[in-house]
Amino acid sequence: MACGWHPAAAFLEARPDDVDGVLATRENRDQAEHLAAAAGIRVEVSDAKSLGALSGGATHQGVAAIGRPPRMWDLDELLATKPEILVVLDGLTDPRNIGAIMRSAEATGAGGVVVAKDRAPGLTPALVKAAAGAVEWLPIARVTNLARSLGQLHSAGLWVVGLDGDATTDLGEPGAVPALPAALVLGAEGAGVRPLIQKGCDRMVRIPMGGRTESLNVSVAAGIGLWELSKLARNAGS
Repeated sequence: MACGWHPAAAFLEARPDDVDGVLATRENRDQAEHLAAAAGIRVEVSDAKSLGALSGGATHQGVAAIGRPPRMWDLDELLATKPEILVVLDGLTDPRNIGAIMRSAEATGAGGVVVAKDRAPGLTPALVKAAAGAVEWLPIARVTNLARSLGQLHSAGLWVVGLDGDATTDLGEPGAVPALPAALVLGAEGAGVRPLIQKGCDRMVRIPMGGRTESLNVSVAAGIGLWELSKLARNAGS
């Protein structure tokens, strides 16, 4: 389920054949019909309470597209696309944080996100809403063993860089990320990147903090890290 205007619009544009229908409140029906017209999808009138129940409490803005979720990728299949930037999520469980990270990843040109099958939520309405449509354009690979998967990234030629507040190297320092392609590893709020996963990283880096606040929300930190990696990509292309 893609609730909210941006997620619903992305679902209709990217995979119209997978959309079963569009629900909208009466006051949003005309706008929803305009949105769904190109895909030939019928809009049914619903009420805000029913949409809220379907969305599990995620903000729905009076519209939702119902249908099949995006497919999950195999890691080998994702690596075959030769991405310059990947995001690896270690133990994150908050769907809103994960969705926000996916939004930043897609916006900065990352080639995909890698998550563990047993350590991350599925594509819940809250996650899809927070991603603002990014789940439709960003390949997502779910892996059985994250530590082993880092070895696959190394074998494919990616530098693996973990983000951790206790690291001694600042993100943005020359050589902090040696080169692209690279994977940015992010750990859960509080726990951070697990020691086993840190061992699979080429290096750990931190975001230097100039104020009295000691840490950043993981989705904010991800955005900063991805921006730094995207600068490498832009500089390489200039």
